[in-house]
Amino acid sequence: MWYHDFFNSIGTPNEIEIFEEDFNEFTIEYSYPTILLPTEETIKNIFAEVKNSDICSFYLSIDHGESVVIKDDNNFSLSFNDLNNLLSSHEEGEKINIKINIYKTSTDNQFHFYSKDCFFNYIKSFDSVSLANFFSSSVFDHTSKIYILINDFVGTLNSSKFFIAAQYQAEEEDYGYREKRINNIISNNHSSFFAKLKVLPEDFIFSGNGEIELLALEQFQRLAKILLIASIFDITDLTKESFYYKLNGYKSISESINTANVNIKNLDDFYNIYLWIYNSGNILDKLGLARNLISLHLKKDSSLELEGDVFESLKSSYKVYEKQNVKQYIEVRNKMSDQISDYGKRVASFTDNFANGFQKSALSLVTFFSSLIVTRILATPKNNSDFIMYSTLITLVFLGITLVYMIISRFELSEQESRFKKSYSDFKKRYTDLLTEEDIARILNNDEEHNSDLLYITKKRKWYTTLWILVLALILIATIVYYLYGNATPPFQDDKLPSPKFI
Repeated sequence: MWYHDFFNSIGTPNEIEIFEEDFNEFTIEYSYPTILLPTEETIKNIFAEVKNSDICSFYLSIDHGESVVIKDDNNFSLSFNDLNNLLSSHEEGEKINIKINIYKTSTDNQFHFYSKDCFFNYIKSFDSVSLANFFSSSVFDHTSKIYILINDFVGTLNSSKFFIAAQYQAEEEDYGYREKRINNIISNNHSSFFAKLKVLPEDFIFSGNGEIELLALEQFQRLAKILLIASIFDITDLTKESFYYKLNGYKSISESINTANVNIKNLDDFYNIYLWIYNSGNILDKLGLARNLISLHLKKDSSLELEGDVFESLKSSYKVYEKQNVKQYIEVRNKMSDQISDYGKRVASFTDNFANGFQKSALSLVTFFSSLIVTRILATPKNNSDFIMYSTLITLVFLGITLVYMIISRFELSEQESRFKKSYSDFKKRYTDLLTEEDIARILNNDEEHNSDLLYITKKRKWYTTLWILVLALILIATIVYYLYGNATPPFQDDKLPSPKFI
């Protein structure tokens, strides 16, 4: 690496005083008996190797004296002269300390490391519970993937939450399932620590060809296995020193072991079981079956190792379980189908009531108005003006009442629609104890029939409301014409009729 090349180019160091890095800072310090004076260009090359958004500082001191600090700024030349003056005062036997310090910044969940050795050492410095808490902390954005970019890293390592490589490569992210899965784990297991975390077991199970230090890999895998056990067993508790677990199956097992001694064997077996439980199907049924079989295959030496192929036995047992329950499943499915049919009848019923209300109202209005016309034709001229006035007023009253009736009918239809939606939602919730959400969605065709019923209600309401308003408007226009025409008709000459009166 460039920093090692620099330190070796100025002399033979006594030792490395500091060589460490975390997500915020990188520091490396060498001590020398004597050095060759670095040139301005050499130090500028150090700054050139640093990421643009990071802040790099170069320190030189003699023994425990005050350091000369050089930064990539306008005071570079002046600081370099101070460096020369300090080195000119160096005496034989005095230790020269040279340090490079980099303060790092991160954006878009991308974290830069200058040394893979430092990164792996940093990971190894955590115990399991601290590592889980750290990667669940506010340092990271937990709504997207975390990219760890390491200068001298070869290959790539990829997991559900992390991508480790030398260069950034956009990865497809599927974060929609995570919150639901965490909630499923918390609600089906009693764990003192899982609810506080933002990580899942699959976050620490890597694929890819990246070179990773064995002890760091074991640290990740140990944490993954602890999280897997917490996702499957009944009760778990994790501290820095110990990991407690309790499993209630065909046999009841309760142990507490040293956290550092959690065996990473059978990691793939536990991971396959975990995915099988939480990817699809009835979680409670699968958890119960898994706990029963694991309790029979778990070694008695508290190593959390399994004997035999538990996963294959689990899949076979579940097939038998499904066959035993297929009759009940079909009965439940048929019952749900019958209820969906009843919902369709309910929709037809209250939309028909709305339509019938329109038909009766419209028929009454047309009949009443027609009778007025007939009466107008047969009426004697003496009461012509009064008759037109009073009949017009009565017609307008009928129109007003019909309009109010339409508004009330629409309100009642909306209320019935709301009750229908709530009833359907409650109907789905009642079956969540027997079926998974996926099964319910499949039986109900992803609510296709329900949505079709709601669309039918909307169309009916819109169509009959439009028709209702159109009829009212036409009768209102006809009434106005009737009134104007009736008053405009000249009376018989020998009869003097009074002018129209309005109340």
